[in-house]
Amino acid sequence: MAGKTGLLYVLLLASGCAAVPLAHAQQKPLGSITIDRIADIKYPSEARWSPDGRTIAFLWDAAGNQQLFMVRSVEQPVALTSFPVDPGLLTSDIGHFEWSGPDEIILSKGGQLWRVSTSARTPEPMAGFQGVSSFSLSRNLQEIAFVQKGDVWVASLRAGTRRRLTHMPEGLDPSEPAFSPDNQYVAFNAAHHESVPEPLPYNGNLMKVFRSLSWDGRIGVISVYSYAAEPMWISVSERNYGSTEFQWAAGPSIVHEEFSADHKTTELKVTALSGETKTLWKDHDDAWISPADGAMDVTSPDGKWIAFISDRSGWPHLYVIASNAASESEAKQISKGAFGDGYAAWSADSTRIAWAHSAERDQMERFISVATLSTGKIEHIVTQGGVNRAPAFSPDGTRIVYERSAVQHPLEIYQAEARAGAEPVRLTNSLPAGLSVADLTAPVAVHYPSRLDKKPVPATLMVSPHLDRTKKHPAIIWVHGSGADQNYLAWHPGYYRMYYSMSQYLAQQGYVILTPDYRGSSGYSRDWAVGASRDLGGGETQDVNAGADYLRTLSYVDPDRIGIWGLSYGGFMTLQSILVDPSLFRCAIDVAGVGDWETWTTGGMILGRLGETPVTDPGLYDRSAPVKHLDKLATPLLILQGTNDANVPLWESLKVIDTLEKLGKPFDMAIYPGEIHFFRRDYVLRDAWKRSAEFFDRYLMAPDTGSTSSSQ
Repeated sequence: MAGKTGLLYVLLLASGCAAVPLAHAQQKPLGSITIDRIADIKYPSEARWSPDGRTIAFLWDAAGNQQLFMVRSVEQPVALTSFPVDPGLLTSDIGHFEWSGPDEIILSKGGQLWRVSTSARTPEPMAGFQGVSSFSLSRNLQEIAFVQKGDVWVASLRAGTRRRLTHMPEGLDPSEPAFSPDNQYVAFNAAHHESVPEPLPYNGNLMKVFRSLSWDGRIGVISVYSYAAEPMWISVSERNYGSTEFQWAAGPSIVHEEFSADHKTTELKVTALSGETKTLWKDHDDAWISPADGAMDVTSPDGKWIAFISDRSGWPHLYVIASNAASESEAKQISKGAFGDGYAAWSADSTRIAWAHSAERDQMERFISVATLSTGKIEHIVTQGGVNRAPAFSPDGTRIVYERSAVQHPLEIYQAEARAGAEPVRLTNSLPAGLSVADLTAPVAVHYPSRLDKKPVPATLMVSPHLDRTKKHPAIIWVHGSGADQNYLAWHPGYYRMYYSMSQYLAQQGYVILTPDYRGSSGYSRDWAVGASRDLGGGETQDVNAGADYLRTLSYVDPDRIGIWGLSYGGFMTLQSILVDPSLFRCAIDVAGVGDWETWTTGGMILGRLGETPVTDPGLYDRSAPVKHLDKLATPLLILQGTNDANVPLWESLKVIDTLEKLGKPFDMAIYPGEIHFFRRDYVLRDAWKRSAEFFDRYLMAPDTGSTSSSQ
């Protein structure tokens, strides 16, 4: 039981949580960007080529209604599924899908495996595959490995025969099975899980809160000729943040990244089936190992090479090393310069690698290049401004499919020929009808000096071209989450895309929007990425609050009408900002922010950022716990939170709410039953954004802040 790590938080509610209402007075939007429309934006993901390279399948999420689609280069996307939404949650989720042939896909939905053909487009349940939690197909597409009834199984897709491979030790749960390249072995993840009650004495006995713990993480390997056997185990001391858990390499052997418990050391390891393990690459940082964009390591299809990201040079760059290398001196650095790399992907013949990267003096955009392994030649494939990422080669290596966002559109699926100068082809259109591209505001890159040490803080500034700069206007600072994310000169491609949409709406309504990349943010140098080490809520807060100082230097910003809001880590930063300098902001919105790091986490990446435990440095945890300093609150505050939040559990907001009530501090709040961390369902988005817009309008829009207006 030692070394448990809190990975997921589950809350079971025995009584409802009421939302404190805000009046939704109506004010006509000043353009085509409305809250109703931005709530209807769809988001595609997981684009995958069919085996013959003719078709791309992807998931398309419409405010919680996720369905599987296919698209070909000159055609419109076509839905392959139309599963009904859950009547209670109003969501529909597809867990995983893989091509099982040029015209057929296998997918998981609600613990059941389904088949769907590109011609019939009607999913059919696969008999005998109920209660399957995860699966994968062999490379020859003849067999399937899956987890059912707590064990790993294999089955023939054509004959229907099956074999139970494992007899798992009690309490050890397998997941994510994957065949070796020769189809002779199956590897999988395994861990113990337990839900432990988390007492909240002030809450009474009608609400039960559970912390879900995961520990004893390991990788298992089992022969396809085994029957109900115990696997060979490869232990992993700490799960890697933001990477694949393991991959197969030549030998066959297993590749995985292993982190130290303090998150200061990471090792790229290869383990042979004989049990011998060797370290190919080792990075140590006295601060902490910062995550990469996408997977930190990717093994080539032939298993002979491993591409990985390291910021040893001071910037996160792409390296390649042979899986049988004798030492890390054999690693080849693919690119060099003051920019960062990520999202590496191999061609099917293992001769080329595509990846996304920023550029020198342009850290807020991403481009895609391809390198030939044998010669080191680099071709710049996607050079259009915006955020271009997640490339994947077609089976014949002649094309790539990738994700792209720009000022003109949110994340979309694109394809291009895998050669320099190729013309990209857009495959999806996710903007709702009626939203005019002409009304979108392009963010620009700015820098301003931090209050802490005068270091330049990178940020984006969004000012509508229709704004009358001869007058003074209200401004809002949006603070991104995770601590290690960043802003872009395009639609945010990740989970903060909804907030970028809202920033576009607010800019249209006459607000000036600033989005700082405080120290700790990714996308810049190693030094900036680890700048928050052992100082959570310290220097970062001075970076964010200096944003208000910068806004006050703009002739068209009213220095007395500046608000702030943020989600998750950004919600924590919002609370820190208004408590460190209580008179700086006119109002603030905390969306699912952490109130106390001591109760939020027991390990992992944030523990690495903190650098200490509550025992070794209680002062650090006190300084970085907004809930312990709410007596200083003097800023109108709105709190938004979902009850089904697995990233920042409801109890973090409940502690803030309980403390504010005991202190007699006024505030507004809205609690959304069943909603996740990144607000997703359309009716939640509409309510949260209208509530937020009314809140900002109430305190910021009128110069005397005495009148209340709102938006739709």
